[in-house]
Amino acid sequence: MNFYFFPIQRKLLLCCLVYIYVIVLPIQPESNDSFGGSCQKYNSIQELSHCIVSRHPEYRIEEIKLKEISGRKKVASYYFPSNPVFNGYMAARKGDTSSPSFLSGPNAANNFQVMVNQEIFTNGKREIAIQIADEEFKAQVFRLESVRRILEFDVLKKLTRYRYLHLEEENSFNSLNLVKELKKVSKARVNEGLSPGIDESLSESEEIRIFKIWNQIHRLSENAKSELEVLLGFPIEKETVKIQHWILPKDLPKEKSDLIQMAMQMRPELSLSEKEIELSLLRQNEVRRQKIPNVTLGGFAQNDGFNERVVGGLVTFPMTVWRDYEGETIIASSQIDNSKELKESVSRNIKQEVLFALTNYLTLSDEIQLYDTQKMDRAELDLKNLQEAIRFGKIKIIDAINHQRILLQTKLNYLNTKTEFELSQIELVRVLGLPSDSLGVKP
Repeated sequence: MNFYFFPIQRKLLLCCLVYIYVIVLPIQPESNDSFGGSCQKYNSIQELSHCIVSRHPEYRIEEIKLKEISGRKKVASYYFPSNPVFNGYMAARKGDTSSPSFLSGPNAANNFQVMVNQEIFTNGKREIAIQIADEEFKAQVFRLESVRRILEFDVLKKLTRYRYLHLEEENSFNSLNLVKELKKVSKARVNEGLSPGIDESLSESEEIRIFKIWNQIHRLSENAKSELEVLLGFPIEKETVKIQHWILPKDLPKEKSDLIQMAMQMRPELSLSEKEIELSLLRQNEVRRQKIPNVTLGGFAQNDGFNERVVGGLVTFPMTVWRDYEGETIIASSQIDNSKELKESVSRNIKQEVLFALTNYLTLSDEIQLYDTQKMDRAELDLKNLQEAIRFGKIKIIDAINHQRILLQTKLNYLNTKTEFELSQIELVRVLGLPSDSLGVKP
């Protein structure tokens, strides 16, 4: 698959997203209880990240908003702006006449009227309302996709960092045990008069330094663990998260401009900002149409005072006199300008994120090359030999402390660089707009 010539057009991407979120995924999210401990059956980092995102409140809120907008689409499709209005009256009139006696007699009449009024859309208000609802739905699909990607890659980083923090904690704990052994040896030497008293002080100071390093890493590891437990909904152990070494797609462009262009095509945030501009234009058009009010049609049937049946109709046309929608027009115009500026801001942020992520990846790629397997294996062997030399008194305390500090710091630097390198690959895939599945895993 060649990402450089990625043939996805905006309309095709939008259709695919709408299909995924409307047809494949249910708009009605499940309750919190329905998830339970479902994430416990997953082991890989990617599977856990997908599970966490499906449970995350921010993602579920956007899903609910999608359902809300689907309701607004139904409202916009109504054929009439309001229900018909029925009204009527009935009256009976009786009276005496002042005519001559031979014409005198009771004079009576029954009066009644029944009227029906129905307001109808004029000037294409229904059509523009449907267009706005459709564009809102499409914009929400892009917003949902954007939130999903942000949460998914954030979880990938959290899981990766937690696993490496645990390795750093183990390494620093082993270092702490080693320095404790060094302190015992130095104390024994001082008591036997084989070493000066400063050796014991130096070993104690080194123990404090290593303990501080271990304690800091332990705190970070516990905080990362608790954060993941809240997201997952169940306690985790180090075996729960299997460490994975990520691999970037092989056919990524090499030039910065090509990478930026790819991000502009793939990132849903930019498509969302474009949809916001289209929505602002449609809303401005809706305001213009509101200046011509809706017409109300009516019909009536009545019996007048002379007991004659009358059937007729009427048309009600409100006049725009006091309310000319000038304020609404200013608001709509300002929203268009704001949407355009927002698109420019999003575009700049995407460019900056791509450049930052690429710089981090390239510099860390060079740095990680310094820690080849042979060097790290040799450092591990030197640590074991140093431990034996300390135990049998074959090395001075000060030399042992210096050698141990250099070797242990090398291991910590390697784990830290490895962590940042793995995170830089995740971040680069995110800023380019590629799916998380495009990240390969070393066997």
